[in-house]
Amino acid sequence: MKTMKGIASILILLMAASLVSGCKGDSPRYDAMQLLSEATEAASAAGGYRMKGDIEMGMGEGSAPVAMAITAEIQNAPDGMRQHMFVEMGSLEAEAYIVGDTYYQYAPGQGWRKMSLGLYKAQNMNMGLVDADQMELMAKMAADSRVIEESDGRVGVSFHLGKEYFDASMSMYREYVEESGEEVPEDWLRMVEESVTDFSADISVWIDTSSRLIERMEISYSMAGIPQVGEVTSSMRMDLYDYGQDIVVELPAEAAQAEELQLSP
Repeated sequence: MKTMKGIASILILLMAASLVSGCKGDSPRYDAMQLLSEATEAASAAGGYRMKGDIEMGMGEGSAPVAMAITAEIQNAPDGMRQHMFVEMGSLEAEAYIVGDTYYQYAPGQGWRKMSLGLYKAQNMNMGLVDADQMELMAKMAADSRVIEESDGRVGVSFHLGKEYFDASMSMYREYVEESGEEVPEDWLRMVEESVTDFSADISVWIDTSSRLIERMEISYSMAGIPQVGEVTSSMRMDLYDYGQDIVVELPAEAAQAEELQLSP
């Protein structure tokens, strides 16, 4: 699938929130669910923040891993969350925005392209784009949740997501597409839903106990059954910082003339 190999597919910015249970020792210092709820609220109230990290992806047996560096700015604007992202992969660079219900992408030599946010999620099999619905779904389907670190000032938690989470995410993305009024062939949506035969993700999140803000995420996942590729694996490390800074994400004027991205076969 071209999408899995395209630069757009590597703009996978995962904000984790999950049910967490258990704690080292006989008497937990924190109520995990309350802590994560407060962390989500704190990030939403911060006005904006930045993210920086790296991803290593493998696409099919025998293929060399692809390393990428990612930076992003997120603004919690009155009209919803806005994102501005950069991806560097060797000498290649890509830039993308999410504004309202539209995803915009710029690549040198190709210019600006766009598609509805719901269709972007479905086409790229995105398992964790930052929004309240996605975080709520993670919370419902998290398995093997546990506290992995508890020190002065920071708590780390981890959890697992399986194939049922992928299936539920695709159902959610289908609803997004329908609500946006996109005319997407049913056989195309079914192909995306049925192509992945297995999905597994392990996510770890570190939260500052004073500010209740997420400081770091580490995510590894694998998807099997991707057409023309087979298994896709990814390992991501991302730091979150500059909470509360005056971050403004504005779509460049030239992006207003963006061409519609075509569905990948």
